[in-house]
Amino acid sequence: MGYNLVVVVDRNEFQANIRTEELIPLEPLDAKFKAFGAEVTTVDGHSFPALREAFAKLPYAEKKPTAVIARTVRGKGLPSIERRADRWFVNFTHDEIAALLKELHGEAQAKLTSETLMVR
Repeated sequence: MGYNLVVVVDRNEFQANIRTEELIPLEPLDAKFKAFGAEVTTVDGHSFPALREAFAKLPYAEKKPTAVIARTVRGKGLPSIERRADRWFVNFTHDEIAALLKELHGEAQAKLTSETLMVR
């Protein structure tokens, strides 16, 4: 009987409001999982076809756990907050939320002025 343990990592390169590599280096993440005996695949975490393909191949090896590293971009699709640590813990105003929703649908980039909340 094989293992049924599957670890899925949302690798967006952030931990709260700081880049993971500044807080605690994680790379090379795939090599670390392999060192613990896992079979590893890395996929575009924004691609449903890539994710479906990765999960369709389970289990990757008999008697080994599997790690699926889904590379993602935090805030993807919203240029005004994409990959920005300073835009994670924020109390957006109702107007800013409305502007972000418009941005998500392809309209002008939102102008954000809300104060960033620093959490450490």
